[in-house]
Amino acid sequence: MLTLKQFELQINHTLVQRGREYYENGLVADLQETGNGFWHAEVTGNETYTVEINILRKNIIDSWSCDCPYEGNTCKHVVAVLFRIREELADSRGPEKMPAQTGFDKLLQSITLEECREFIAMQAARDKRFKALFEGYFAGKDDSINAGENYTRLLRSMVDNISDGEYVDYKAIPRFANDIHGLLEEGQLQIQKGNLRNTLMLARAVLTTVIELVTYYDDSGSYISPVLTDATELLSLIASTANAPDDLLKEVLIFVQSAVNDRRYFDYGDFGYSLADIYHTLAIKLHQEKEYLEFIDSRLKMASKNEFTFEKDFFIVKKIAFLRGIGNTGEAGKLVQKYMDVIAVRKEEVNRLIERKELEKAKKLVAEGIKIAEKKGHPGTVINWEKVLLRIAVIENDLQNIRRYTKQLAFNRHFDLAYYNQWKATFDTEEWELEIEKYIEERVSEIEQQYEANRGRYWHSPDTILLDLLAPIYIQEKYWDRLLSLMSRETDLNRLLQYHHYLQEVYPLQLLAIYLPAFMRKGDTASNRREYIDLANKMAFVMAAIPEGKEEIIDVAEELKRKYVRRPAMVEELTRVIKMARQEK
Repeated sequence: MLTLKQFELQINHTLVQRGREYYENGLVADLQETGNGFWHAEVTGNETYTVEINILRKNIIDSWSCDCPYEGNTCKHVVAVLFRIREELADSRGPEKMPAQTGFDKLLQSITLEECREFIAMQAARDKRFKALFEGYFAGKDDSINAGENYTRLLRSMVDNISDGEYVDYKAIPRFANDIHGLLEEGQLQIQKGNLRNTLMLARAVLTTVIELVTYYDDSGSYISPVLTDATELLSLIASTANAPDDLLKEVLIFVQSAVNDRRYFDYGDFGYSLADIYHTLAIKLHQEKEYLEFIDSRLKMASKNEFTFEKDFFIVKKIAFLRGIGNTGEAGKLVQKYMDVIAVRKEEVNRLIERKELEKAKKLVAEGIKIAEKKGHPGTVINWEKVLLRIAVIENDLQNIRRYTKQLAFNRHFDLAYYNQWKATFDTEEWELEIEKYIEERVSEIEQQYEANRGRYWHSPDTILLDLLAPIYIQEKYWDRLLSLMSRETDLNRLLQYHHYLQEVYPLQLLAIYLPAFMRKGDTASNRREYIDLANKMAFVMAAIPEGKEEIIDVAEELKRKYVRRPAMVEELTRVIKMARQEK
């Protein structure tokens, strides 16, 4: 049973990490408690997804749903919202009183040195992880202790417990990954305390041991890859530490030089590129210019034989940056001209020209870059170049192009509020009303013409397309009547509920009239328990949000139960929501 207090300990570590990133980056929007314990939020990423969560008394998380395509039990969007709800509830309760001191500190004071040593020895004999952490923490106290060997033995033992060299116990992988993350978190603490050598030994042991596992384990669940990423990050922290001794940095360099020549770090993820970045940093710090350039040239030679250009482009950019870093700007400039077709090289040159106020030259390079991207069929690159053109237009105070590019970027692929507001800000109130009405009319006409010309080829009706296209505008402009009109022609429940909280206060009964047939349609098309749970949760959500419609929603649920009496899972979930609604009367 998930609880709001400890859900991050009960959910897959990788999902927790990703959900926490979404939460910390402020991607959870419009969080609302729409009923007693019912929460609604939207999470933005590449797309915007709607999350609904029901929390019972004592912080028990009863149910949750998200309309993203993730097929697992709990997605990162739900995790992000749980972090946000916990923050919201903590804020609403006010500052917590400091708990009274437990007896732990007093207990520590009462233990004798001999008793402490006895306990540590006993615990070390029982727990190899504890023993390795303890020896690593106090490695400086005894030169005979080899923390690196201890970490390696511990990690190999952990791998042996889940694998026989060919078969991996998949059920044990989450716990395995979580235990290693615990070790790596200890490495972070060691860096803060200045114990860089112990952190190096830990990171090196993790990388060399776990990369062996990756070669025969399918990490589609993304448990192991974050372990290698975190271990690599520890090496990066050591390499960038200002006061790190040269002899320690040389040890890091020796390991990195070996690792970047191991194809597995490139073939099973991006770890090889991260290690190459560390090599770059250390080569400058330790004056290993010749060796590093020889490495870069060897990788470029190998990459040239490969039809995929990412690796080649990466090392071209690294070579140019390295040459500039050691003061060889002439050679770097020659490479820039030679490899101007590489996006990162062209972008860096454009940025350099912008900084020098050579804006016409910069625009010319961007225009050429757009032609190359269009020829290669890379629309994402075209969009990025348009953002650069907008940046230049702002510098030049070119109103026409500011409007042109903000308008394009506001509606390119998906609605972008920042660019929309930037576009809007270039008009006064009267001008904007005319401009946005003109845009709406153009879009409606365009969609109707396209639909008519391609009749029978669209999966959705033109009303559905217009809802997706125009709803963000109606929301920003507070055209609530128009939004309701578009929603009234939509039948998909998930799409409708995306806009519920905007209209709930203004048009509750009108929304209910739209939802009732959508509930029935959802019930007609649902085919598995996950979809039945989702339907039941959405019914409960709307009943809490529009209590005056509770009986009508219950009637729909009862009708679906009668209609699909041979679907026991559906009947069970609908009975649950009906019972819960009756109890709340």
